[in-house]
Amino acid sequence: MIKIFLLLLPLLLNAQILKIGDSVTPVVIKSQHDKAYRLTENGIWIVSKEKSTTKIANEYFKNSYIPKNINLIMDTTQVPFGLFDFFVLPSLQNYKHPILLSFDEEYNDALPYKENHLAILHIKKGKLIKITYLQNLSSFKE
Repeated sequence: MIKIFLLLLPLLLNAQILKIGDSVTPVVIKSQHDKAYRLTENGIWIVSKEKSTTKIANEYFKNSYIPKNINLIMDTTQVPFGLFDFFVLPSLQNYKHPILLSFDEEYNDALPYKENHLAILHIKKGKLIKITYLQNLSSFKE
């Protein structure tokens, strides 16, 4: 019985990742400038879980305005807390566009992810209707 439990343990520990048709929870998240934003229920969530993908999104938005129906969300749980406060946050504060900093590991684990890609979540009436993944700046512009 213990062996079966140990074999199934990784499945039990995995968070439920959002799938098409699932309802989303539009929580309030603060930006790098300490301003609170409520995630949109009708628009696009751009999710970055890696430094390289955050750079892609920041490069795209650095000279443009992010519409209110688009949220750029950064999973900060991948960065050790001390490093985040002393190195990552000061560099993010150089960007004018809002980068929403999600410190909730359980919430972040529920967001779709593909290694070395930005996850683009299309939200309509509080439901996830489409997921696309972008790997580089040229695919982001398309």
